[in-house]
Amino acid sequence: MKLDNYRLNWEVILKKEIDFLSKKYPDLDIKGSYSSVIELLNENKIRYRIIMHKNELVGYAYIMDSTDKSDRLYADIGFTSPKKITEDRLKEIFEWLTGIASKEKKKLMLNPIINGNETSEKYLMDSGFKTIVRKRMVMDLNDYKYNKLDEKYDISGIDDINMDLYSDAEYEAFKYTSDKFLFSNKREDRLQTVVNLFKGEYGEIIKEVTVIIKNKGRISGAVVSSRLGFDRAFIVSIFVKRAYRKTGMGKYLLFTALNRLKALSYHYVFLWVNAENFAKDFYLHYGFKYDDYPDEVIYYLPNGK
Repeated sequence: MKLDNYRLNWEVILKKEIDFLSKKYPDLDIKGSYSSVIELLNENKIRYRIIMHKNELVGYAYIMDSTDKSDRLYADIGFTSPKKITEDRLKEIFEWLTGIASKEKKKLMLNPIINGNETSEKYLMDSGFKTIVRKRMVMDLNDYKYNKLDEKYDISGIDDINMDLYSDAEYEAFKYTSDKFLFSNKREDRLQTVVNLFKGEYGEIIKEVTVIIKNKGRISGAVVSSRLGFDRAFIVSIFVKRAYRKTGMGKYLLFTALNRLKALSYHYVFLWVNAENFAKDFYLHYGFKYDDYPDEVIYYLPNGK
């Protein structure tokens, strides 16, 4: 039996999911991040579906609009036990989710299924979902040696940055890579994401370690860094447009950031990299290591599937 938007206590339903994720990511406020979602679910302001068997809840799903990317929807699916997963139950949930995404002509983004198993994984793949695995990398700056830089680029900081030009350049750099899914298809969304970035959505921006490279007045590459703690920093974005790759620009941007972070007494610097992106080898070569931190796994269904 399936039910849509029947009044339920979502704090109880999602408790095991929240507990599981809190143990997996102890550095994140998982419970706090779910509070508004639970409130909206309890008020029937988020679309959801539950699956019952003999008056027992065995599965659930909910779907909501992205807050900053209008070309996609985010969905969450869970089962009370891997043993409760059947193809029929998966079909009920996925036909509902994909029907909404298809009708609204939006990408469907999905976190790993709670209590998922081989059956649910195979169903995802057979349904056309693509998998992205992102890995966190880290460098201990105590072991880093300053690198001499060839000052041949026209560089600037963020005080005079044009958000539109930065947004366009960043998208141009990534749109032919496996990381394109991170960006909205809509320019106004991408611009708002950049505005949010520089307002500190991913941590306070470290101005001294944010560098823009220009060529004839046009942005050709950049590195943006933020503060994670008193001795920890995060390279939020580093990119080089296709026309300037294999020129040493990427190495210049990375070394500039690392030199400046070390000079500012940061001890650790982190970044995320797509497991399919050749950039991971670049970072490994210059001293980054894979961090002892859970991978970020994202499933997505392109528009129109």
